Amino acid sequence: MEEPAPGPSGPIVVAGGGYAGLHVTLRLTARLGDHPGVELILVDRNDYHQVLTELPRVAAGTRAADAVRLPLPDLLAERVRFVRTEITGLDPAGRQLRTVAGPIGWGRLVLALGSRPNDFAIPGLAERALPMYSVGDAERVWAAVGRALDDAALATDAEEQRRRATVVVGGGGATGVELAGELAEMLPEVAVRHGLAPDRPAVLLIEAGPAILAGSSTKLVDEATRILAGLGVRVRTGAVVAAATEEGFRLTDGQVVRGGVVVWAGGVKAPGLVAESGLPTGHNGRVKVDRYLRALDHPDIYVAGDLASVTDPDSGHVLPPLAQVALEEGETVARNLHAELAGRSREAFTFHDKGFVVSVGVRRGVADVAGFTSGGRLAHLLKDAIEWEYRLSVRHLRGWDP
Repeated sequence: MEEPAPGPSGPIVVAGGGYAGLHVTLRLTARLGDHPGVELILVDRNDYHQVLTELPRVAAGTRAADAVRLPLPDLLAERVRFVRTEITGLDPAGRQLRTVAGPIGWGRLVLALGSRPNDFAIPGLAERALPMYSVGDAERVWAAVGRALDDAALATDAEEQRRRATVVVGGGGATGVELAGELAEMLPEVAVRHGLAPDRPAVLLIEAGPAILAGSSTKLVDEATRILAGLGVRVRTGAVVAAATEEGFRLTDGQVVRGGVVVWAGGVKAPGLVAESGLPTGHNGRVKVDRYLRALDHPDIYVAGDLASVTDPDSGHVLPPLAQVALEEGETVARNLHAELAGRSREAFTFHDKGFVVSVGVRRGVADVAGFTSGGRLAHLLKDAIEWEYRLSVRHLRGWDP
């Protein structure tokens, strides 16, 4: 603990309505009953919160896009002022958030801007591969799959049909694995509706590292690989993409992985405006923070979610951009802001890993929870339960009073 610090002398501004930003807003709102004069502002370009963990289902046509867009007016309490506008920059010295709607001053700022696709400067990737980082992206993937199947149906040669009906997914993390599994299970049925034989579509998953689901236990990786193989997904590891072309991905070994739809789920980096802000940044442009989740040398700016560069003291590695990390960081930021208002000491952030769950297809999944690894239907049901509980929690917190 540190010595109590004076509270903010201006509004508390939360930049970004993703997992971290929304959670800060909801948790802090519930604690502001004794501080009616404090203005709380949430700024986001969308008037909805995106449940990003469900994007693979939207991209595979197994969930409607509107089902993963939660309207912010339904989630926010009346005392929160929501400003829908594009954030264009920030001025730490002047304590102003720059937006299309004009500057917004802050007493305290919470930066929770999320992340953007990391193309690793791979030639052609941004132009030719479909990203998977928003609901709109997922909708475009599903639309592209439909067009590819229609295009494949026009071909008379079976091999050409297979090439056009193949989906290539770059990136073997949770998003890539979930997307590959969902598509592999759904495509045979969908192909028939497009006038194709069910065996024409294929799904290829390529990963630059030695294994999919990097950082997971060997047992979990093996189980996920086995399920993917049973669904017909061809997994290739150690496949480093050199360029994206009209045909697909060209690898560093010269081989071209061809497909009618090419999707990139190969990692994320910080939004560009952060690099221009002068805030201290680390790997992939994420903002370096102190143990209270404040930007280094900027005690009036808290950072949470994908944007925060937080090192796990046990592993020595920066925590990954996961929803559960963002939620815990959001809770700590909300508590620390309230502590400032109440004249109490802040608390250091500590991450409590609740485990790792990934769906693989529409009925099965893999999970590492409390040191126990499972695979199959139970893991998929656990993933569903987690998503259901999250939706209930954000709606419940709107009127929560501690």
